[in-house]
Amino acid sequence: MKWLNFLFTIFTFLPVYDINAQMFLKIVKQPNEYESLYDTIRFPSGLNGWDPSAKLDSDQPGVFRLPDFSGILEYKACRGTWLSVEGSSTGGEIPNRKITFKAGDTVSISIDSWKDWYSSSTHTATKQVYLLKSDFPMTPFNKKRRVWIYLPDDYDSSSKSYPTLYLHDGQNLFDRALSFAGEWQVDEAMQNYAKQGIKDCIVIGIDNGGNDRIDEYTPYINPKYSGGNGEKYAEFLVNTLKPFIDRHFRTLTEPEHTGIAGSSLGGLISYFTAIRYPNVFGRVGVFSPSFWYSDSLMADVKKFVPQSYQKFYFVAGANEDEDMVPDIDRYITMMKQQGMTESQIQKVIRQDGKHSEWFWAREFPMAYYWLDLWGELSGASAFITEQNYITVIDSPSTRPTIKISDNLPVTAHLAIINASSGKVEMSLKVKHGDVVVCNELINPQVYIAKIIGNGVNQSVKFLKIN
Repeated sequence: MKWLNFLFTIFTFLPVYDINAQMFLKIVKQPNEYESLYDTIRFPSGLNGWDPSAKLDSDQPGVFRLPDFSGILEYKACRGTWLSVEGSSTGGEIPNRKITFKAGDTVSISIDSWKDWYSSSTHTATKQVYLLKSDFPMTPFNKKRRVWIYLPDDYDSSSKSYPTLYLHDGQNLFDRALSFAGEWQVDEAMQNYAKQGIKDCIVIGIDNGGNDRIDEYTPYINPKYSGGNGEKYAEFLVNTLKPFIDRHFRTLTEPEHTGIAGSSLGGLISYFTAIRYPNVFGRVGVFSPSFWYSDSLMADVKKFVPQSYQKFYFVAGANEDEDMVPDIDRYITMMKQQGMTESQIQKVIRQDGKHSEWFWAREFPMAYYWLDLWGELSGASAFITEQNYITVIDSPSTRPTIKISDNLPVTAHLAIINASSGKVEMSLKVKHGDVVVCNELINPQVYIAKIIGNGVNQSVKFLKIN
């Protein structure tokens, strides 16, 4: 779901307004049990920070007045919490509503179900997902929080230690029945990778605090929208939660084996925590970050001292918001000025990307692969656009594709090698500009593309998936 783009304040104190300049949402249908409860209905959107408790003005039952706005708006209906968000006629999840508003419009809305009324009893979490604690103490906050943990399939049968990945919005990571906006399917993604020869890791999921989400995930106060306790939240991760995990589980404690990731405001707090504590978090997934929230973050970047083991993976939709991609570019530019190299940063912009859980769920496996918490795929990024004479241009993929550089000065030999067995699966001569689609590869796993001959000797790893 799209969490945060632009926020607004409803100015109820204005004595006069032009009715023709207003925009309205009108509920024409909702579940029978709630037909008279118009006063509880809320419309979280990009205009109010996706706050499920934010009210809109209403002059008559079931008709809600929006502030001045033009353009495309994404929103949902709920009854004050994400647990009571609207759903389909069968109680399932629905995508964000999306409409282009113009002054004077009245948009009719039919609500088929409420999640808490038509609650799904189908839990989708795999057996490797455990409730760590329902009341984990959040020092330095005076509150407690539910925390989840995913353990690799071989955790109990082995004695080895594992990397750890810390993820925010824990409700949306593992279990559709508990999610408020859709599930990332992190546990399924991990198990699928393990089956394909890519090692999974320990995953820690920290539930957000509901109405406290904005406050905890923003490191600076926004003069209009408050927040600003993100530094305390980062302290909780570094000084309380991670030490607990490292004491009670077999973890690789070094920063190059410790990741942090999240989306929207979760992307913002992940980024902030990683640059504030580079000696703790060396792998960082930044999904559709809400960099717009405060420019004060740029001052932190200017003091940031990058570490050689750090890797940052940025991903967003091309049309999420007009400032999303430019903001990402601004921060990447500053990071490079501070000394980060091209190989330490990956930016992925998808044309079909949305500020939504389904998009982040889709992109998570690729982010995990590139971040390489085990440190076994170094120099083999699937997404780096050029690596001398040989480049993987589509991986992870069902049909990985190899591009031979236009600068290759000679005819050379390309071999596709099974990384586990060393068996050569494909072998052919190539010249500059050739594109090789690896259709002959059957098994989902890691392969090595190696180009040799006439003074050329280079290789790159890539991944085939089902």
